[in-house]
Amino acid sequence: MFRSKYYYYFSVGKYSTEKGLLDEEYKDRIRIQESSPVVVMVNPDEKKTWWMFKGKFYVEDEGYSSEEIRALLLYKLMKKEATLKRALSSIKDIGTDLSGRRKPIPDDVKMFVWQRDGGKCVKCGSRENLEFDHIIPLSKGGSNTERNIQLLCEKCNREKHDNLV
Repeated sequence: MFRSKYYYYFSVGKYSTEKGLLDEEYKDRIRIQESSPVVVMVNPDEKKTWWMFKGKFYVEDEGYSSEEIRALLLYKLMKKEATLKRALSSIKDIGTDLSGRRKPIPDDVKMFVWQRDGGKCVKCGSRENLEFDHIIPLSKGGSNTERNIQLLCEKCNREKHDNLV
């Protein structure tokens, strides 16, 4: 979109509106597009219509009505929001925060596991280079709970890698 004198024009690549919009017409379209899609440009040769809806531009070549475009775009937005919610939920479930970093194992869980496992590796009994290991890795749906954490020495933990045993 560009402005020339008192007219507003819409432009995409080699296409642009032939007739500009006066200030009031432009403001009306901006207001209306918040609740209902508005046509901003048409190319009858290629049967393309450009729409503006909720501050974004869309192009279609199916000849949909404003009501049909609104339904399709709202449906697309709902699917996108549902996907985002699932993704955020998955991140919480696997024990990471929004930056992608792992949530630390809580101190009370560490203390419980240390006492339960007797301060030694549950595989070989070593008391050196101990690490808190996720029995079921976070990447495979494990959690930071006492039931899913064990003490392993560095050697046993490296041998286990991300396997369950």
